[in-house]
Amino acid sequence: MSLNQITFTRFVAALTVVFFHYGQHIFPANVPFLFENVTAGPIAVGYFYVLSGFIMAIAYYRPETDHTVIPAINKRKYWIARFARIYPVYILALLIIVAAKYKEVLANLEVLPLHLTMLQAWLPGYPITLNTPGWSLSVEAFFYLCFPFLLAHVHNSGTKKLIVFCAILWLVTQLILMLAINSDAYQPKNHLHDFVYYNPLMHINSFIAGMLTGIFFKRTEQSGSVDRSSNTPWLVFSLLLIIFLIWARPHFETVTGFKIAYTNGLLAPAFLLFIVLLGREQGVITKILNHKWLILLGEASYSLYILQKPIHGIYDKMITPRVPFSETLHFYLFLFLLIAISIASFKYLETPMRRAIRQYFS
Repeated sequence: MSLNQITFTRFVAALTVVFFHYGQHIFPANVPFLFENVTAGPIAVGYFYVLSGFIMAIAYYRPETDHTVIPAINKRKYWIARFARIYPVYILALLIIVAAKYKEVLANLEVLPLHLTMLQAWLPGYPITLNTPGWSLSVEAFFYLCFPFLLAHVHNSGTKKLIVFCAILWLVTQLILMLAINSDAYQPKNHLHDFVYYNPLMHINSFIAGMLTGIFFKRTEQSGSVDRSSNTPWLVFSLLLIIFLIWARPHFETVTGFKIAYTNGLLAPAFLLFIVLLGREQGVITKILNHKWLILLGEASYSLYILQKPIHGIYDKMITPRVPFSETLHFYLFLFLLIAISIASFKYLETPMRRAIRQYFS
């Protein structure tokens, strides 16, 4: 089942993370009406999580039939495949940061093992040390660890219990997050902040919701019962809904006097509606998004995401002091180089290393 039309959305999401970190004062982020959406990087990470669960279900779930015995997923092969997918570029980015911050690493020797083992998101005080975006890969690694067991449960017991569990987990997660960020104990970057924003247990609701939606999508697609006659208008509506909700968040906070966070799955239903509708789209939008260059950008989005900090550090040290450009020109030159390096990374590091690791352990 090809879902290439979804691939480019990963690049757009990764791009908002780059703007969040380095381009908040750069056009178009400096346009007040556009700021929330262009710099929606933390929210985009939540989109990655629901999309990850959705794609895992599409790749590994086998709908039940009366004549087929569903084979159990080979956990060893699955975990090796996931390790091969994310770790080579992850470790490259980490080593660049370690080389640049070796004095800091030597002064805090416990930091490096946590990052090497992708456990940093579990311990408050450590998630955004060293390579900042790496915290989300620590969370993703936990999802990958859980996925074979979640899938086995679905194949053995169906989805009803998991749907109920996911709904309760989603509600509890939102309650904990909202109460925490509106409490007197909360301060930016203190231990409570690190727990509610970075701990994997606060995000797994998004992955499970994505997985369940992927199962639903695959069942309906294979049954042939999908009505696509009004898909495109609903797809446009779902995208506009996401844009509106992100734009309106600070206005909701002003009206209610209550801090609101979208980072831990609050927008998962809207994201999943968009993903399902885009997956079903077969018109002009799909033809555009299936262009080979847009697919390539989507495939390179992981490198763009995980390499942004080390590449920006190198750029800021070697190019910014020597080239008398404006802040805007520097940002877009950095962005151009980051995209080019990310494409090269995907083609000449990610893909060959993935094949090599899988072949070595096969």
